[in-house]
Amino acid sequence: MTPDFEYLLKIPQVYEKGIKQEVVDIEMSQHIKKYVEHRFDKMYEALVKFSKIKKTFFNIGNYESPLHYNILKELSWLLDVPESYLRSIALLSNYRQTFKEFLAKVKNPINKNLKYIGGSTQIVGDIMFAAIPGLNASSGIQDSTAEFQEKITTDLLATIKRQLSYVSKLVILNQTQGRLRKDPFAYRPGSVAVRKFIESIKGKLRQKIFIQSYHHFMTTHFYEAMEFNFMLNNSAVNNGLFNILEISTKVSCFDVDPILDKVRKLKSFNYNLDDYETPEQRLALNYENSQEILKEREIKGCYYM
Repeated sequence: MTPDFEYLLKIPQVYEKGIKQEVVDIEMSQHIKKYVEHRFDKMYEALVKFSKIKKTFFNIGNYESPLHYNILKELSWLLDVPESYLRSIALLSNYRQTFKEFLAKVKNPINKNLKYIGGSTQIVGDIMFAAIPGLNASSGIQDSTAEFQEKITTDLLATIKRQLSYVSKLVILNQTQGRLRKDPFAYRPGSVAVRKFIESIKGKLRQKIFIQSYHHFMTTHFYEAMEFNFMLNNSAVNNGLFNILEISTKVSCFDVDPILDKVRKLKSFNYNLDDYETPEQRLALNYENSQEILKEREIKGCYYM
């Protein structure tokens, strides 16, 4: 709960009354900015906590994007006020500056173990981490922001190719949405450049891992396809659950549930060999006790499990 929530409740009151006064709009815009700042502050606090345990690499997703600020969509839903109205008055407070301020804190030298790697690579031993930032929800030629997203992605993939000879393992962190294939749940990257890249490095490297945040998933998906280990999850709809990947001769994936204080090791399946037709059948390929998962997370009958 944001500490300014009682003031945020003034916004729907002003909207419903149709009040259009500059002084009122400026006041409401400040409340919106405080909400955005609060969301970034909470994220920063979480990153600092992780960095005190282990060196932490951070990549931005659509919610943090300075191009979209999906946080306003979230606030629109919470207040039941049109997003267009929020955006029109939010600009009066220069709320977009919040992202720059957030990155400046992340990059502060005092955070020695916290590093932002969106749009860049980081080599640790024989592993390369490459982060495709989710500046835009789509990547391609749909509009100018999608084209910008594709350019950022293409430039990063070129950097990866130049550095491949230095490593034997590659981890790609992707925050841009793609599509689910019709037969349930194999992920297809939306970026043409990414799909071509995956094809181009067949037969290269010992381990290749693609980590994807997908906006609906309520469990972790872990499978093999095109010589990659794909790990898909969304902690935002998964009770705060996050994952640990163990990368050695094989890649292992664990669910870490901070609410229930549980750690589960997932099985992996081969997308091209294992048959499944329903979400429940897919779940059983990853989890030893899939019925327990259904009950524990109250997701029976959910398509996006």
